[in-house]
Amino acid sequence: MNVPLQSTSAFAAFVRENRLRTNMTQDELARAVRKSRRWVHDLESDKVTPSLSAAIEVAATLGFALSIERSERSDILDEIFENLE
Repeated sequence: MNVPLQSTSAFAAFVRENRLRTNMTQDELARAVRKSRRWVHDLESDKVTPSLSAAIEVAATLGFALSIERSERSDILDEIFENLE
């Protein structure tokens, strides 16, 4: 099932909902992704924007995989990836 997340606040809500669904504490999630409990709290409160690798690791820990789909607003990603080549 694909769940589109359009913003960091949507990802924050997704993390909190799924952490609670799996009966995982913020401490447990923090240890699993090698971050502090405060970082997890700030992530769930939409006070921190995770790096792509951190977002992938959080999602995987919660039993999900992230995928990035091309959209009309992907120009900045295109520039980043173009500069990596």
